[in-house]
Amino acid sequence: MGAPVKRQKRENSYSSYTISGPDEQLDVITDLSSVTPESFFAKYIRLRKPVKFDVPESQEVIAVEKFGIEQLVQTLAFDEEVQVEKKHNAGFGSGQKRIKMTLEELIEEIRNGSDDYYKTTQYDFDDPDQEEEEEEEEEDEEEEEEVQFDKFSDTSSIDMNNLHDDFEELEEEEEEEEELQNQFDFEEANYRIRELYQPPLTNLLNHPEILPIKPTFFNLIPQQINIWLGSSGSKKSTANEFTIDESKPDLGLGKQLPGKVHGSSSGLHHDHADNLYVLIQGKKRFTIYCPKDALKLYTIGKIHQIYNSGIIDYEVDDNAPFWKHVRDDGAIVEEILHWQLEKCLDGDEEQKTKLLDELQTYIKQRKVTKKNKSLDPPSFSQIPPALLHLNEITDMEQFAKLKEFAEDKFPGFLELNKLEVWLDKPGQMLYLPAGWFHEVSSFGNEEVDDQGVHIAINYWFIPPNKDKFDDCYEDEYWTEDWKKTEEAILWIKE
Repeated sequence: MGAPVKRQKRENSYSSYTISGPDEQLDVITDLSSVTPESFFAKYIRLRKPVKFDVPESQEVIAVEKFGIEQLVQTLAFDEEVQVEKKHNAGFGSGQKRIKMTLEELIEEIRNGSDDYYKTTQYDFDDPDQEEEEEEEEEDEEEEEEVQFDKFSDTSSIDMNNLHDDFEELEEEEEEEEELQNQFDFEEANYRIRELYQPPLTNLLNHPEILPIKPTFFNLIPQQINIWLGSSGSKKSTANEFTIDESKPDLGLGKQLPGKVHGSSSGLHHDHADNLYVLIQGKKRFTIYCPKDALKLYTIGKIHQIYNSGIIDYEVDDNAPFWKHVRDDGAIVEEILHWQLEKCLDGDEEQKTKLLDELQTYIKQRKVTKKNKSLDPPSFSQIPPALLHLNEITDMEQFAKLKEFAEDKFPGFLELNKLEVWLDKPGQMLYLPAGWFHEVSSFGNEEVDDQGVHIAINYWFIPPNKDKFDDCYEDEYWTEDWKKTEEAILWIKE
């Protein structure tokens, strides 16, 4: 099942689709009527090949018009706070702590021309309240231990007035157990729904006509759906001011973007799930690189293995202290070991011992690393976004300095083949397989005075690790997990 935790040599097993040269063009699908799940899997998913969609409005996979900035609050009907990134080093996607605000508050900031905030993915481990909750839980655990000791001490008194008939007590216990089970089922179901339809999209579970669980031509298991919402600034401030600071080792580039129009950058990175990205408003420019070139893209983390699926695994070290090893379908190895332990036959002690030993090895490895929560994720590149867009620089002196900087700090990077993909019309989409590095530049529509708003919806899917359309996962781990999510959907709807 598992590869050894340590490797002497970093392994690159990727042999799927690559960019053949600087003149290569991305496929564009303009008609979905002839696209079947089988044909899409064969031509793109199996080959790990990106593709753009530019289809008629009548074929859009979601109700695009419902997600515009003017309709968003009414469409989502979501009153809770959401996690929001604050701009850092002229961009987003860093390891900085997130803040919380309501959707209405965020939209108000955007309408006022602010480009400081960006609504991205919603994870529990990014929740700014998480640290406080963890501290409170630790205190509660200590108090709980004391309370339990009091309850079961030898000096506990027995109130004879509270004794009941044995049968009555058994009935009450059964009712309590059923109530606890119902509470557990509801909490797990609610958690799974919020993981699938990430806040503030959660209430759209009941409106598949607006946002279906997945497009009809996808056969992969859904992981989650989320919304990206931000602004590149008001129309008055769209003139870009790109600067370099030679007194700083990194030239003070941060995540600045060169060019005439002001935009914001996600930074160059890759993901561990297949992505279908749907443009709602504004414009998005994707600059993408193949997983085959990952070792030349200077990631924060030290690469452990590049799988043929595109999934990239990292070493657990001081640059990636929270990392957990993954296999080629993105599943966390420790979770797989837990799953296999649950399936072990009672009498198979040898297999249980083997799995437990392997699990302990992974856990111990993480415990010896230094923890630093402000680190960028290991999947991010150290290469500043400006170096991906040297063609946008018109100042020849600046260009020469940046080219020299790139060749000195990131040798070989400028020679890599890349693709540039623009989504500039509502409803256009990009399919990007797991592991493909991409930098997303976000812009408002300069032809419209909408405060530089840019919005997108994206679907995440579990990447396949087999080539068969109707059997694309090597075991039942993800299939069983998805069945639980389907049960949760039925539970919540009922």
